[in-house]
Parts: sequence; C-alpha cells; structure tokens
Amino acid sequence: MPSTIEIQEESRPQGGPLSVLFKYLAAFERYTGRNIIIYYSGFLFTGKDTGIQDADMNGFMAAVYKMDKSRGLDLFLHTPGGMVSATEGIGNYLRAVFNNDIECYVPHMAMSCGTLLAMACRKIYMGKHSCLGPIDPALGNYRADAVIEEFDNARKDIASNANLSLLWQPIISKYPMTFLGECEKAKQLAESVARKWLTDGMLKGAKNQSKLIDGIVSVFANHRNSKMHDRHISPFEAANVGLDIKLIEEDPTLQDLVMSVHHAASNYCRSENYARVISNIKGLGLFIPAGK
Repeated sequence: MPSTIEIQEESRPQGGPLSVLFKYLAAFERYTGRNIIIYYSGFLFTGKDTGIQDADMNGFMAAVYKMDKSRGLDLFLHTPGGMVSATEGIGNYLRAVFNNDIECYVPHMAMSCGTLLAMACRKIYMGKHSCLGPIDPALGNYRADAVIEEFDNARKDIASNANLSLLWQPIISKYPMTFLGECEKAKQLAESVARKWLTDGMLKGAKNQSKLIDGIVSVFANHRNSKMHDRHISPFEAANVGLDIKLIEEDPTLQDLVMSVHHAASNYCRSENYARVISNIKGLGLFIPAGK
C-alpha cells in the first residue's frame, strides 16, 4: 500500500490530491462491489468545525443520491465525534436507506460519536492500530458522565459529613441550574441510541444479546470504567466486550485498499485544509473548509 508520503508524491503529477482520492475510492468499490461513502475530519490538522454536526446530513443525502441501495454501504469513519443528536439522525437515515446493510471501516480513529455511529453498522473493520472511544456525551466543555459522578460524590460526602458542604459548595455552584438534569438526559440519549442500534443491527439475533449490550455500554458509556473520554479502545478490547470487529490485516488486499483510501483522504483534508469531507466516488457530498 502507498504510504502517506507516497500518496503526497503521487498527487503532484495526477491532478492533485482529490483525483488520487477518487482513484482509491473507485478501487475499493470495485473490490467490495458495494457503495462507499467517506466521512473524514481534519481534526488531526485543524481544531475548528471538525465534529459531527446537523449540517452533515446534507452531505450524506447528496452522497446517497442515485446510489443503488441494494448494494449496501461501506462507511469510512475518521472523526473525533460530535453531536449525539446529529449522529442519531445520520445513523437512522443511513440505516433506513440501506435497510441496515451498512459496514463500517475505521482505518485510524472513530472517537466518541464516531464510535456511536459505527455501532449503527452490522460490523466494524479496523486495523490493529485503529481505535474507538467512549461515547459518553459532552455539554459544552463538560463531560456529562463526569458531572453526574461529581454530584454523586458530593451527595455521599455531605451525607457522611455535613461540614463537607463548605468544600463542595464552590465546586457545585459553577454549574448552572438544571445542568445536572441535562447531563443525565444526554447520557441516557447516547446509551439508548447505542442500545437500539445494537439490538436491531449488529447484535440482532445474538445469543445473550441483552448481556452483550450491557457489557458494551458499561465499557463505552460509563465514565467510571472508561476513565478518560479520549481513551483509545483497541479492536481487541472492542471485540472482547461484544462488538463485531473484523481485522483488515486478515485480508491483505483489503488492508491495502483501506489504508490507501485512508492516506488519500487524510492527505486531501490536510492539503486543502478541510474540516470535514463527506463524499462518494463521484465527489458528491459535502466539503467543509476549516474555520479561521
């Protein structure tokens, strides 16, 4: 497979990085016989407007237009995450359009709501180096589960020693009114979306389905267990808790094609300074420049 440097060199004489990306997208689609859409974020190169947002639905609608839906969909994800509500809408849309026949490819990172969107698919292809991440949501700069945990700790401390209220008061007072309730609802939404998609998708008909899903949620949606929101969860750990994970290394040709698409898409985002790219093999989708 061509490396990132080789992709950059290849882009120069062939009409730029976009033409090289289309070349490898077409090669991948020929190999699988399925539709392909990439959702790529420039989050490793730029820090603005890189997360999943409501506007991305327009990109997916454009990319899906005139596709033969009976061929299913291979969805490439490289994203730090984003809005739970936007992710839920996109996942529900793609599942409805392709009758749940979606397979996800994570060549490098699909974190937070990227992981949640991957759970909307029948299976997830990853490299040994790839990672998923916890799906506990955020409200502004605060992790919802971490806020809930902090309030629980405050309750326990004050119940055991009322004088500790003097310690906790300035900490808890930084949160606005109703904030705890909003955090609890955000956490419930992320968990309920994951459970629904896993129940009638990836784990449909699985033996001990309920137990498997409980185990997945306990790892991916519980701050006490995941510890850090940016924790990298390997394909081996993801498979161990019940997700249907396939290693691309098991098929050398597939591995070559997946990583070629990844390097070409990453190079395109970097060279053109894009925050998010949603595209099919014809270039139909959405291309969002990085904010200043």
